[in-house]
Amino acid sequence: MGKRLVTVLSLALGILHLMLIYLFLRDWQSFTTAFGFVSWVGSILFGMIMLQFHRTTNALMGNSLSIRLVRSSTLMVTAIGLTAYLIEGITY
Repeated sequence: MGKRLVTVLSLALGILHLMLIYLFLRDWQSFTTAFGFVSWVGSILFGMIMLQFHRTTNALMGNSLSIRLVRSSTLMVTAIGLTAYLIEGITY
């Protein structure tokens, strides 16, 4: 049951991150609003909690796809969020 829950949460997190990437590509300035910031930071924190959960419980033992999905999507959303704030700082 625990592995299934973590796998479902990993996929949900991946979908959330893909939606954030779509929003970034559509309008990067949306990341610099209060809603964008909360969405961005919230998804990163959720990804870090999932990674910490994996480290402490080994819930994804044998399911490396889920852990790679969580790790790569969290790093990617972190990078695009920082890029949005870097662009915002340069242009204003």
